[in-house]
Amino acid sequence: MKILILVLSCKKPPYDTLYEAQRRTWDSVDVSGVVTRYFWCDEVAVMPGVFRRTLDDSVDLMWDFIFRMNSSSYVDKVMLKAFAETLPRERCYCGIDGGGFASGSGFFLSRDMVEVLRRGLPERHDGLIEDQVAGQVLTAAGFSVSSRAERYDFWQREFERGFYGRSVKDEEAAIRAAYHVRCKSNDADRGKDVVAFEAVHRIKMEGT
Repeated sequence: MKILILVLSCKKPPYDTLYEAQRRTWDSVDVSGVVTRYFWCDEVAVMPGVFRRTLDDSVDLMWDFIFRMNSSSYVDKVMLKAFAETLPRERCYCGIDGGGFASGSGFFLSRDMVEVLRRGLPERHDGLIEDQVAGQVLTAAGFSVSSRAERYDFWQREFERGFYGRSVKDEEAAIRAAYHVRCKSNDADRGKDVVAFEAVHRIKMEGT
């Protein structure tokens, strides 16, 4: 099983700090069969075209699935690969359903789905962001989001832990069991995203 992780990144502050945080946390871990590539975009409207060209550049590489994610997500490469082993090799568009499209925080694409997107993604879109446009293209071709994806939402769970009184131990166990953790916060400088990256990585690395 070979996984190509494609990370939508931005060189403008504060997103550059997220790239650095990803590189020193989850992407510092080497796992056989899992390769990470970052693709860069500084303007929302042109994201569909940038993603399409990234897929074009990736098609001749060795991979069974692409996992496309953004700069505020943490992945456990070992667990990501294990989860991918359970997915179908064709017609696989697997992520958290955002309403007819897989959330850009992280979704799997099989090779046939990549071909559909290579043919259908426009150069730019002034009304929707790239993950929504990808969902439109795949829906028009007769494909829908698989409901099998899993995701731990760090800051949502932190709020719920305080509100419902969940134990730290239970939350740490849930983080260890997650292949994908969404670290996105509402902070303008995204500093809490970095805090989440480091907290998740510390939990993941304990005992290794």
